[in-house]
Amino acid sequence: MALPSTIKMPAVETVTTAEPRTLTSVAPSVPDTREIRDWLDQQLARPIEASATFVVSVPAPRVDPETLLEVSPRQMGVVWDPPDGLAFAGVGATHRIELDGPTPFADLERRSNEVWSRLTTQLYPGCLSVKPRLYGGVAFDVRSAYGEPWREFGGGCFTLPRIGYTSNGEQAALSLAVRGEEVATADQRLAWVAELDAVRSLLQVPLDLASRNGGRSEVLAIHRPSRARWDAEIEAILEGIRGGAFQKIVAARSSRVELAAPLETAAVLRQLSRGLRSSTRFAFCRRESTFIGATPERLITRRGRSIATEALAGSIASGEQGAGRLLRSDKDLREHQLVVDELVRRLSPLCERLDVDPSPRVRELRDVLHLLTPITATLAEPRHVLELVEELHPTPAVGGVPTETAMQWISNHELFSRGWYAAPVGWFDARGDGDFAVALRSCVLRGSEAFLFAGAGIVGDSDPQLEYTETELKEQALLTALGA
Repeated sequence: MALPSTIKMPAVETVTTAEPRTLTSVAPSVPDTREIRDWLDQQLARPIEASATFVVSVPAPRVDPETLLEVSPRQMGVVWDPPDGLAFAGVGATHRIELDGPTPFADLERRSNEVWSRLTTQLYPGCLSVKPRLYGGVAFDVRSAYGEPWREFGGGCFTLPRIGYTSNGEQAALSLAVRGEEVATADQRLAWVAELDAVRSLLQVPLDLASRNGGRSEVLAIHRPSRARWDAEIEAILEGIRGGAFQKIVAARSSRVELAAPLETAAVLRQLSRGLRSSTRFAFCRRESTFIGATPERLITRRGRSIATEALAGSIASGEQGAGRLLRSDKDLREHQLVVDELVRRLSPLCERLDVDPSPRVRELRDVLHLLTPITATLAEPRHVLELVEELHPTPAVGGVPTETAMQWISNHELFSRGWYAAPVGWFDARGDGDFAVALRSCVLRGSEAFLFAGAGIVGDSDPQLEYTETELKEQALLTALGA
């Protein structure tokens, strides 16, 4: 559909959020390690206020982004690897914004502006352009943010990583973010130069993956909730639908997997890349736990006034003629249309133009097929990506219709904490641009255990057994990556 243009915007957008100041340099020839070290030392010697932040970036070798987690392990880490756009990995945290309250998105925007307003960047001549971004996630519902296994994640957290690796597939950059007080002396500067130089050198040396279990472990046992409990929950949802309380509820469940040995985040991410190239691989690492996955569902992308989202609902097992059967399934088409209609309803007041594909297509993953309808739009006026995330989350693809009734039902009846599962994860920058996905096909790794999550949309003619089978299909990619 297309909405009539109501506001004409100038070709150059006025940005109200503070933009990091980027310094410029004259490009020399291709640098060697010594040249980069000398240049870093010069940049860190610049006068920097104690409370200000300085981000400096230098060329780096092209590797899988998760390699950074292996060569520079720290208590916090992040990987963000979408099917299109920049791949990123980061370790440590120069800035960390914890969220715990009823207005997480407004709080996050306000507190991030404090970071952006005192941040300066410097690129090595000829280096891939790197704009600082905050990476993180927010809980599906604050009411389900603190149960197991989410004690290290809470209501939400975004970080500006201490060391970041960015690649566009052709070029790569390594970045260091420091506060002025951390480079006040020559010894401090020398230590940071040495650390970044060491990481850069390690990225150039191929790792012996064979010594790291090849990214797989033996799965000793899978503990799933009982079928009787699942069937009872679905029947309760169907009764509510028949009674007119709601049109759809997304039911979810959690399984606990026992592993023979702990797995490294980077190794699992490599396994998840197989057959899931249309998905966004992500990982958020804490001291003892990692939330990791490969989600097929975009929540929202914003570049200036251009935005993109998608309806992803309706599923079937991969296989011969599966796509045709899915496109002819009345049940799946109705479930899918509920999501399309709700996304259009929420975005229409914000947009001067909204374009929706007239009919769904099929997104093919290794084990499951989904109905997909892309939606693109032009905002009537600039809005921060966090405003759009707040407007869209939770979509009917992970919550239900109507939203508030569905969220209350989920809070009252699900017997586990969703935490960051099915929640917004992604990044945003000083301009208010960003990219967020819905954290599906995901699990929490903690020691020799993994906690897997999967859900299915329940509508009036859903069958409990078929919906349970769908959740098993959605677990399969992760189970395979873990070694099952």
